[in-house]
Amino acid sequence: MSAGSGLWAAEDARTLYDRYLAAYKNYQEAVARNAPEAEVKALAAAFNQARAAYEGAVATGESAPAVVDDWATNDEVALPTPNGAGATESAPVPEATTSAPDKMPPALSSTLKDLWSDKGPKIADKAIKTLERFAAAHATTVYGAQARYEIAKAHEYLRGDTAAAVKVLTEVAADPNAGKYARLAQDRLRYLEATRQYVQWKVTLDQRRDAMEAAYASYRKTSWLAIPVKAFRWTGYVGKLLSFQRALNDFEAFELKYESIAAPYVPPVDVVFNLFPGTRGARDDHAVVRLIYDNNQAWYARWKILSEAKTSIDLQYFIVEDDIFGMALCGLLLRKAKAGLKIRFMMDARGTKGFTRKLMGQDFIQELVTYPNVEVKTFNPIHQDLGTAIFDLRLIMASNHDKIIVVDGEYSIIGGRNVSSHYYVNPEDMPDCYRDCDVLIRSQAVAQQLAAAFEEEFTPLKQYSITKDLWGNIDIMSRELEAAVTTMDQYIRGRGVYQPAKADRRTSKALEEFNAELKQYKSMTGFEQAELLGGAHTAPVKIIDKHSLYGPRNDIADQLIRFIDGSRREIVIQNPYVVLTERAEAALKRAARRGVRILIHTNSPASTDSLATQAMFYADWKRILKEIPTCRIFTYYGKRKLHAKNFVFDGKIGIVGTYNMDYLSQDVNSEVVAAIKSTAFARELRNEILGDIARSKEYKIAVDADGQVTAVFGPDDLPGKKMWLMKALSKLTFLKKII
Repeated sequence: MSAGSGLWAAEDARTLYDRYLAAYKNYQEAVARNAPEAEVKALAAAFNQARAAYEGAVATGESAPAVVDDWATNDEVALPTPNGAGATESAPVPEATTSAPDKMPPALSSTLKDLWSDKGPKIADKAIKTLERFAAAHATTVYGAQARYEIAKAHEYLRGDTAAAVKVLTEVAADPNAGKYARLAQDRLRYLEATRQYVQWKVTLDQRRDAMEAAYASYRKTSWLAIPVKAFRWTGYVGKLLSFQRALNDFEAFELKYESIAAPYVPPVDVVFNLFPGTRGARDDHAVVRLIYDNNQAWYARWKILSEAKTSIDLQYFIVEDDIFGMALCGLLLRKAKAGLKIRFMMDARGTKGFTRKLMGQDFIQELVTYPNVEVKTFNPIHQDLGTAIFDLRLIMASNHDKIIVVDGEYSIIGGRNVSSHYYVNPEDMPDCYRDCDVLIRSQAVAQQLAAAFEEEFTPLKQYSITKDLWGNIDIMSRELEAAVTTMDQYIRGRGVYQPAKADRRTSKALEEFNAELKQYKSMTGFEQAELLGGAHTAPVKIIDKHSLYGPRNDIADQLIRFIDGSRREIVIQNPYVVLTERAEAALKRAARRGVRILIHTNSPASTDSLATQAMFYADWKRILKEIPTCRIFTYYGKRKLHAKNFVFDGKIGIVGTYNMDYLSQDVNSEVVAAIKSTAFARELRNEILGDIARSKEYKIAVDADGQVTAVFGPDDLPGKKMWLMKALSKLTFLKKII
């Protein structure tokens, strides 16, 4: 695809801005390390020269992006620089994005403010008519052209009518009185043509995916007794699979270029949020949402909504360990199954090895499926894809990474936590526990969105249903499950462990193990004092979902790129596994060119639980700091491990979920996140992350006159176990896409 020259005409100015930022950073570093006066003066002169060159480009109209940032949005949110770990002055913001626009007429300004506010979709038709009247009354002025330009944006974003947008933009582009809006309209027309191609690519991918899935269904439904027919249909499936893979590879190359073209047209983050329809279109502008970082509180919240469930429970988890937490959860589900609740439960075959094993492990789960109101599935067992793994190794790696609870169609919990002691025990009782995060949400609309996300992964053919034994369950495990739920419930209420007067040998042995584990967690006794929605916010919430490999939905990556491109001031990323994909890195570089401050909080070798992802980050971190000059990297370094996966954009949008900053989350695994539009919620989330940053170390580099990068402080200063292996793996960067 060929992008229009107008979209790329500003590359020279962008290059000058990159030099301007680099010179600024070099000057700052020299001052910070008390460099000799002559060196500081030389760097100051270089900085002033680079700034003059950039400002000269701005003055001649060559600056990027070509589109004026003229969105009428809410007031800016004050975002102080983090000071917990050696804060420094933020990088300069390019003049093109900070200079005040010409004063527009109040009638136009007021209409645009309403149009791009939360009520925009509801008043779009009325606002368009108002703008049309304004444009007619000011037909020979630049403000008339601006009104028509905004009409085109409203057609595109709020009405989904690209044809109407193209018609209006074509008129503006040909108007001799339109001034700068004639050029903007021309550039936007080229962007809309690229968007048309993007949409066509999506249609092509959907068609090839449908053909592939139909071929797979035909193969699966053929009995092994008809081996020739089954082999023939397998061959047909492989052909459709390869056809889809070729189209997907071509699309991904196009997508990277398209996002670069589209970036200047992405609105501010609050408008990006408004424009995203949410999973299945459901939305709630008044959802009650509580942020939960405390591990004990996270378990209390789950225990309360599950214990009080009345009609239905949906659960999806990547990991469910067979410790006291996993056993108590299954015991609680068994109680609810006996009470007649509709229960659907799915675990991942790779993450959950104990409960999903056919020998012994499934015995506990089979206690649940003896009830007709219960369905339990294993996501994508490895045997399902062994025959096609030679064509794409990721087929046997694809996992359901979702962590979802939906209760009674009203209460929901999603976030980074799996089901295991490390996620729910506080650090005073377990120093190496995870630092993780969830959101508890009370909203029927949000529960509906999450139920849709659940169903889209629960129903496909590649999921394996766990069923009871043909002649009934040989081993009866219900007594052990009942003992687990009873002792957990009693202990967290501060009443000590459960010690029955009489029990069979196997139950007694299991209970002894459960109680020994619980007694270690001395701070986990405050369930009855916990407030389910204490400190909650009322805010618009939307669920953003992503299917596993080859599924049709990949909303999370698309929306994160738009949030990054829509950020004007600050991007905060907290994530345990940072292996930047091409798309994410390109978007962060664009943000840096706009002068957006970027904070990344992640693990160091000393705190990580993933040697492979840390190895890839080890290979990249110096280059990231050099090529994204407004970025700062902070890392945990103690016994505690970071596992939270959170984002804050411009202090307005907070995102909490399961999505890692790596290729597996972008391309392979299913993921789910909640986006919350609330300055109060975003402030709370940001403050939690800044608190973690204050307990972390900052990675720093130095860049010499030849552009060579050396580490001032980095992962080598925070070593973990098997550093030699991590460094060896860091050379194998071709493995990035499967780590």
